[in-house]
Amino acid sequence: MNEIPQKPFIIGCDEVGYGAWAGPLVVVGIRAPREWAIEGLNDSKKLSAKKRETMSGKLERLIISGDITWGMAERSNAIIDQMGLGVALKDAYVEIFQQLYRDDCLIISDGNLKFDNPVVDAYDKVSEPKADGKYAQVMAASIIAKHYRDSKMHLLHKQFPMYGWDHNVGYYSDDHMDGLKQHGPCRLHRHSYAPIKKLLNLSLF
Repeated sequence: MNEIPQKPFIIGCDEVGYGAWAGPLVVVGIRAPREWAIEGLNDSKKLSAKKRETMSGKLERLIISGDITWGMAERSNAIIDQMGLGVALKDAYVEIFQQLYRDDCLIISDGNLKFDNPVVDAYDKVSEPKADGKYAQVMAASIIAKHYRDSKMHLLHKQFPMYGWDHNVGYYSDDHMDGLKQHGPCRLHRHSYAPIKKLLNLSLF
């Protein structure tokens, strides 16, 4: 990987919901000074739900105080079906970049994304696998994104309790599949996904 440009601010970005079968895709960005960090930050997947809730509250207070700046882009299952997952993902990232970028910033996104969008070609940015375990800004983005999306899926579980979203949050699980087989997909499933599409086709007969 090329040497990372030294800028006084980092915009850390991460997404959640990429591999889910239902619900939205969420991308969050956090802009903060390069050396910024707070105790308790980690990759959101390595934190318990309770710890994520606590850390999300701390980060929210820092956002309100102006110590850090954030942005969020959400793409619904309907948009994902319409655009395709890869296009929807990059579109959400570009929205965050445009919200938060300044000339004194370097964007660091988790993963291995390549952007061919002329709108952000001039932005200083890198995409790095496992960045959510290396950079405080990316860790913070991952925590906010996961806490927000998980909380949303828990609320949606009350409307659609047959799929087990209170614990699988829209991802594959045995009980999610059992619910799909018994009740079919609902309006919040990603109907373009092969397993969901197969169930929809079966329901026509």
